[in-house]
Amino acid sequence: MELKQLNYIVTIAEEKSLTRAAEKLFVSKPALSLQLSRLEKEEGLPPLFSRTKNGLVLTDAGRIYVNGARTILNLNEKANLAARELIFTILPPLSFI
Repeated sequence: MELKQLNYIVTIAEEKSLTRAAEKLFVSKPALSLQLSRLEKEEGLPPLFSRTKNGLVLTDAGRIYVNGARTILNLNEKANLAARELIFTILPPLSFI
C-alpha cells in the first residue's frame, strides 16, 4: 500500500465514479481500476465498493478503509508541513546581495 493508492481510493469514494476519479487524478480509468483491484487483492481486502445504477458505493469494509486512508493522508500532510516549518526555524533566512 502506498500513499498514492490511498489517495486513489479516497478520490473514487468522493467521486462515486471511476471515470470522474480518473479524470480528477489525471490517470486512465483502466489504470485506476487496476490499482483498486491490486490493492484489494494484495491486502486481502473484501470489495471496497459495490456498483449501483447511481455509481460506486462504499461497502462497510470500504467505509472503514476510506476513513483510515483519510486519517493516514491527513497525518502525512501534517508531518510534511511540520518538517517544512522546522527547516525554516533551523536555517537562517537567505539574503541576496
